Amino acid sequence: MKRTQPKPTIKTVRFFWDTAWRHPGHVLGLLIGGPLTVFIYSFLPPLIMASVLNRLSKGDYQAGHIWASFGPSLVAYAVLMMFGGIFAWRVVDILDWHLEGKVERDLARRVFNHLLQQSASFHSNRFGGSLVSQTSKLLGAYIRVADTTVFQLLPLLTSIVCATAILAPRAPEFAAILFGFCVFFIACSVLVTRKVRTLSVKQANAESAQTGYLADAITNVMAIKSFAGTPFEKRQFDSATDKTRNYLNQLMVASQKQQAFFGTLTNIISALSLTMAVVGVMTYHANLGTVFLILTYTSIITQQLWMFGTGTLKNYNRALGDAQDMVEILSIEPEVKDPQSPEKSRIKQGAIELRNVEFTHPESRQDDSLFNNLSLNIKAGEKIGVVGHSGSGKTTLTKLLLRYNDIDSGEILIDGQNIARITQDDLRSSVAYVPQEPLLFHRSIRENIAYGKPDATEAEIQAAATKAFADEFIATLPKGYDTLVGERGVKLSGGQRQRIVIARAIIKDAPILVLDEATSALDSESEKLIQAALWKLMENRTAIVIAHRLSTIQRMDRIVVLDHGAIAEEGTHQSLLRSKGTYARLWAHQSGGFLED
Repeated sequence: MKRTQPKPTIKTVRFFWDTAWRHPGHVLGLLIGGPLTVFIYSFLPPLIMASVLNRLSKGDYQAGHIWASFGPSLVAYAVLMMFGGIFAWRVVDILDWHLEGKVERDLARRVFNHLLQQSASFHSNRFGGSLVSQTSKLLGAYIRVADTTVFQLLPLLTSIVCATAILAPRAPEFAAILFGFCVFFIACSVLVTRKVRTLSVKQANAESAQTGYLADAITNVMAIKSFAGTPFEKRQFDSATDKTRNYLNQLMVASQKQQAFFGTLTNIISALSLTMAVVGVMTYHANLGTVFLILTYTSIITQQLWMFGTGTLKNYNRALGDAQDMVEILSIEPEVKDPQSPEKSRIKQGAIELRNVEFTHPESRQDDSLFNNLSLNIKAGEKIGVVGHSGSGKTTLTKLLLRYNDIDSGEILIDGQNIARITQDDLRSSVAYVPQEPLLFHRSIRENIAYGKPDATEAEIQAAATKAFADEFIATLPKGYDTLVGERGVKLSGGQRQRIVIARAIIKDAPILVLDEATSALDSESEKLIQAALWKLMENRTAIVIAHRLSTIQRMDRIVVLDHGAIAEEGTHQSLLRSKGTYARLWAHQSGGFLED
């Protein structure tokens, strides 16, 4: 039988509970301390007062001797009202703060680790801004759920139990009616708020989409300006904000109807309590203390029921709506996983072998594979150039080597070891990768270079920058190596960004070097300088160089020509020209050293 998935709301509640229960001491402290505090602060003082009223009504006291007759009761009442609740609630509040801090930390780390484990296709199909927004909403949602549970739901449930237990022997009919009404009210509240809960999810989704669109526009603000796209983007963003506002208005209307319904019910039970108190005195000769307890406890419960219908459920609906997206994302299994019992990496020389590799892009049809039975051998220390038209599989080849995606079948081995049997971190620590688009953090130049070797010394950082011919432009910057490069390195030119990335690869000193259009962003003069540095870097290393500019790979030990995911031909530059095949035609069609598509 197929196992049904829990509903999103139940799934989110279970997620929060499981996360909080990792700190059982705090949870148990709140589950015990909260109800105990409600009893001490809200129900014990009225019991003392009811006892005093009964004795007053019966004349059970010594005239003129207040202290002898009621001293202990009055002191106990005063202490409980002035200090008991205050101190007890402070303990509960402190426990709640500690639990929230720990759970919020746990959630942030869990989300961070989970998102980093996801594949490249996962991130390419989502707005980074939306993921940040959903993470913030998840953390805020837990705080809202925890506070609402501790300070609203637990007091309500405790009040119902305490009131029923205390009134049952004194006014059993009213205790039964009050308990039944509370159950009816809570059940109706959950059913009535179903529409509100649905609208809360839709409103939260619209808000996340709005945030994602904003982040996307800010990231690409220069493209917007370059293409005079401001009017278009404003219309698009206005549409997103209108959608969020419309859902918010629908949510407001539904909430107002809900509050009107709850207000009617609580007014009914308030009127009923007064009626029952009068009837109790006139018909059943109930004592004054019982009447006092009926009115007091009913007032406490009606206030909490009103808060449950208008505030508690509203908080839950909003919180669960905010959290649902990220909870669903956290249930997504990474497409690329480390083995449960990984082998120790044996990668040292860098010999690469692809055996009968088959691969289909996740976005493609199953019958539209890119690589079909692809095999390739690269000796340790060999320098390989990979060329071909766009879409031939050049960049995909490097992504499979780095396990950004898993192959459908076949094997990829390095030094005879299947890369799927070691951890992704062990694999990638053995490969220095320079992508076509320079990837920089919004950190200092020093930190970006040292990312290839976090414990690098200042001398090593500067040596790597020198080898990448980045030291000259770094010296001209006001803060030198401490200069912040901006988001994605936007404060640097394309060539400067690429030199920083190359310096990072140099300092990593890995046995395998992968260059994916590594010099595409450089001017001719910089390219000549860096080519020399790269050739020195490639010494005693296995190198895979992908290039549209064929002049950059003429000196490779071997050139592999890909065509629609298959190896069309391979050999040295001169041998391929003599064969007058695909490579020779590509070379003949070059313009200014670039491969024409």
